Amino acid sequence: MKKIKIVVDSTSDIPEDMMKEYDIDVVPLYVIWPDGSQEKDTFKEAEKREFYQRLLENPEIPDTSQPTVKDFVEKYNEIKAQGYDEILVLTISTQMSGTYNSATLAAKEVDIPVYVFDTLRASAIVALMARTARLLANKGYDSGKIIEIMKQRFERHDYAAVFYVSNFDYLVKGGRISKFQGFLGTMLRMKVGVYIRQDGNMEPFGKARGVNKAIKMILDKVKELGFKEGEKVNAMKITAGADDEADKLCEETMKVFDVVYCNKALTAKVITKHVAPGMVGLALERYSPDD
Repeated sequence: MKKIKIVVDSTSDIPEDMMKEYDIDVVPLYVIWPDGSQEKDTFKEAEKREFYQRLLENPEIPDTSQPTVKDFVEKYNEIKAQGYDEILVLTISTQMSGTYNSATLAAKEVDIPVYVFDTLRASAIVALMARTARLLANKGYDSGKIIEIMKQRFERHDYAAVFYVSNFDYLVKGGRISKFQGFLGTMLRMKVGVYIRQDGNMEPFGKARGVNKAIKMILDKVKELGFKEGEKVNAMKITAGADDEADKLCEETMKVFDVVYCNKALTAKVITKHVAPGMVGLALERYSPDD
């Protein structure tokens, strides 16, 4: 059986416990402040929470940048030196970042087999995909077969990434979403629902006043995307500091679905820069007994 290393980029928002349990490594993106200072994205909880506060206190929103080809080459060589036979890389959607391109170009510069998969998703749903990839690898599947299985699952619409933001302006200013008329969430003091479409782009779909209505909006959208009540799912709650709201979303999700695996994550710097502190979301993966 081949020894495979699973690699994600930092926009997967993968928590440290999952990295350790499922042997997953991370290549960070970058945050660039208006004064030109640059810092790496992080997977450490304390650093994430400190960034939320800085973002709230800073009137200017920082920019972000994908990992360089060199960043990936260094990571690939590091993994090779650790004795792995293959590397499977799961990246943020190519509709949101050029990270996939960096990872692919870097694969041509190393002498270890590297397979790069565009998840067409972002944040915690990628963490769930990485977990599934590890479980499949543990069953003896090689990277090519794992990607084939994940593509089949993608075609079956086995993944959903739905969230709400409390400040819609960040998504608009960050250029990751168009300013649709009727979605001026900040001005109306409302929660704006957003989901990641099958093509890898984000789209607003609704707005709600208050946490309870926002959670119902999220769960209704998940069901609209094909997940049935009582169905077995793997889930992750994700938030940019609104922990109580995320806990409430998790409780309500447990009432609607049969949750087999559940974890929680805080958004890292790059994702938070776009969704703003206060975001709450849900990543769902349809359960498969083959995993």
